[in-house]
Amino acid sequence: MDEMLDEKLDEKLALLYHKTAKSYSNSTLGHREIARLEKDELGRYPWLPQSPNLKKNKYLKPSGFATHRGMYHAKPEPEGQVHRPGEFFRFGVAEEELFDCLILFESKLRISDAAFGQVVQYLQNLCPEDSAYAILFDRQSFWLIKSYKTVVCSVQKAKWITKGSKSLFQNFISKNTSPWVAYLTNACIALSVDVVEGDAFLGRGSYGRVFKVIGQDENIFALKILTDFQLFRRERKALIEAEHTGLTIRLVSREYIETIEGWALLMYPVGKPLPRPETREEVRSLFQLLWQLHAKNLVHGDPRVPNVILTEEKALWIDLAELCEACPNLKRRDAEMLTRSIRRLPFRYSLSLALVHSLDSYYQCATQENLDHLAEVVWESVLSAAANLQLLNVRKRPSKKRNHVEPNDVMYVSERLESSAEDTKETEETPIWYNGACSGSAVRHLYAVKKVKLDPDDRTMKKKIYVK
Repeated sequence: MDEMLDEKLDEKLALLYHKTAKSYSNSTLGHREIARLEKDELGRYPWLPQSPNLKKNKYLKPSGFATHRGMYHAKPEPEGQVHRPGEFFRFGVAEEELFDCLILFESKLRISDAAFGQVVQYLQNLCPEDSAYAILFDRQSFWLIKSYKTVVCSVQKAKWITKGSKSLFQNFISKNTSPWVAYLTNACIALSVDVVEGDAFLGRGSYGRVFKVIGQDENIFALKILTDFQLFRRERKALIEAEHTGLTIRLVSREYIETIEGWALLMYPVGKPLPRPETREEVRSLFQLLWQLHAKNLVHGDPRVPNVILTEEKALWIDLAELCEACPNLKRRDAEMLTRSIRRLPFRYSLSLALVHSLDSYYQCATQENLDHLAEVVWESVLSAAANLQLLNVRKRPSKKRNHVEPNDVMYVSERLESSAEDTKETEETPIWYNGACSGSAVRHLYAVKKVKLDPDDRTMKKKIYVK
């Protein structure tokens, strides 16, 4: 039923005129939104027009938020904090990947248009593609605010002294708490573990999230919760089959917990994310780790850099898509996925001929020597990409300080940057001509840039670059 309502709401929103006006101040935005709510009775018609697009707020810092104890990152208590009897607050910041698990709180001396506008900006940044919730309050009253895809669709107002206001406040929180809070709570109870408060979140995917938990024996584990049974079944099977290799994380027990909400696995050891490879040796080590799996006639299925963790002893594979008996085609697929992950090159971009030839050689003869050769070619392609910029979605912005690139400028780039144009054998000082203009923010990744004029009639050096 909820999915049908969401689909209908999406259809209504798609038919509406979406304004593209400039950003407004909090006060102006709040006044406009209040006027719209009163005029259109948005409580009954949640599909009415969207508020003007706002410039993304760099500082999403509401007064507070409500979430699970395992879904925030702890920070030291501020100096001079005043405590009241019976009052207990935790201090920290929200995990960005868990913004969908928050209910925001904003406290003001007096609720005003500016205060409401500020909360609207919070919600627009919080979950731009889903529902978001916030509570704005002062000493006399509170507003319960809901939004859907940045559109404020409901505002309930109540005074603290009004009978039933406490229940209204509590019901708003309980009704709109993310289901992942219940998933994590129930899984911890069932497995007799508790989250490592303030430092629990380890990662997430489309259908799962991983948290650091502590057992009754004080041992640290990784708790993975999945809502897709097929993915859960495949990963559990893969971990069981890989136990003898010593190359992957292990299950604490082959037993698993099934709840109404999903399935939970308890794994160990808990490591740290592997940093991006920045040297030839680090690239070779990753391919060596892949070879250790292939040498045992197994393939990973998703051997990307984020799927390697560092423990006290060694690097281990995680998130096994489907560990199965290796064949030449699957080994080549593993090698290509690791290549693209190191190069940060999506599948929509083609590989260079040198990389394709190396992958084909490994496909024809899967030996450690051929995989080592592929690692060398990957590292060479990383180096050659230093002179190739990918510039996407460039917007022309005037700058008084002339820190943007003008047409006919030549950019000498001395920092390695990614590109799909790997066949070019250009040095780190190769001039790149950009046919257009880009703002200083678009070239913020450049280590050093020199600008000189290029003769417009000289077409030999012209090369169209897309800024990423």
